[in-house]
Amino acid sequence: MSFRTSTATQQRQNLQDLQATQERMALNNARITSGSRIGSPGEDPNGAALILDFGNSIQANTQYLKQVTSASSFLTSTEDAVNGAVQAVMRLQELAMSGSSASVPEVNAILQNLLGLANTQSQGKYIFSGTKTDTQPFGGPPAAPYTWQGNSEAINLGVSASTVVATNLTGDDVFQGVNYLAPAGVSANLFTVATDLASALQSGIGADVQTASKGLDAVLNNLNDMLAKLGGRQAGLLSLQTSLGNFNASLQSLQSAQEATDYPTAITEYSNDQTIQSATLSVMAKANKVNLFDYLA
Repeated sequence: MSFRTSTATQQRQNLQDLQATQERMALNNARITSGSRIGSPGEDPNGAALILDFGNSIQANTQYLKQVTSASSFLTSTEDAVNGAVQAVMRLQELAMSGSSASVPEVNAILQNLLGLANTQSQGKYIFSGTKTDTQPFGGPPAAPYTWQGNSEAINLGVSASTVVATNLTGDDVFQGVNYLAPAGVSANLFTVATDLASALQSGIGADVQTASKGLDAVLNNLNDMLAKLGGRQAGLLSLQTSLGNFNASLQSLQSAQEATDYPTAITEYSNDQTIQSATLSVMAKANKVNLFDYLA
């Protein structure tokens, strides 16, 4: 009787071992087939939590990258418009130096071009209107076509968990020079200076042309300051874009390390368990024969 009891206990243990081996084989087979190390959170709670955390961080950084792209696009449109204004002002300086009344029609044409640049739109929004992006920044009746209609508020965009970037310059700052410290008696208002230049050239009064020319110098300096500000913001965005991209690549690598099947290990474990399964089945088969003969005896 003691022999039979011992054998029965051993058989139960063999069955448990066989079941555990088959479960490991099924798990490794699933890993090899799917390419995923973790089929359900219960298989590795810590690993599953890390994969989820990495995924959330990657998703957040991807959204920030989209914000960076949007901010850069808006700033690029602003740079293009300001560069256009710089070229226009440089031409006005040339016309001022000529001192010819014949240049008045060209000055007026440049004024209209500058008004168009000041009312530039990007993605359906006026880029120089402050937060009033649906309002044309400059306009008005024929007697006052260069009236400022926007506001001076910045459009801030979150481009990382701790970084906010102003994506706009306001028209009063760029085209009216409201924050530029011009010399005494000199205006940095582009529209005012260009209009005064047209009048001075028409009248032929040299002193007035000279005053307008000084105003153009102030306007140009202000516009160059605006370009420098835009360049700094763009450089910061480019650096941030690179950092976020590299960080995301690192997170994806870490996530993959947690998530992907280690094929050499999984195949080796599966092969070892196959050997264990065969040995266990062999032992159980021999034990069953012994039990049968013992019973018959």
